[in-house]
Amino acid sequence: MTWQLFQIIGSVAAIGGGTGIAVAGGWAALVIAVAVGALLMTPSVTAATSGTGSED
Repeated sequence: MTWQLFQIIGSVAAIGGGTGIAVAGGWAALVIAVAVGALLMTPSVTAATSGTGSED
């Protein structure tokens, strides 16, 4: 999740201070970071990473 936060910060900086391709790349990075962050919060991923999954 830390990587997604850094990616969001970098993409917002690129969108705000860049021109042309930097802005497009910033938007692409922002979309990817938000999507991956949302997927990391799904029940299957949280169960697998928290140790509360089925270990029987």
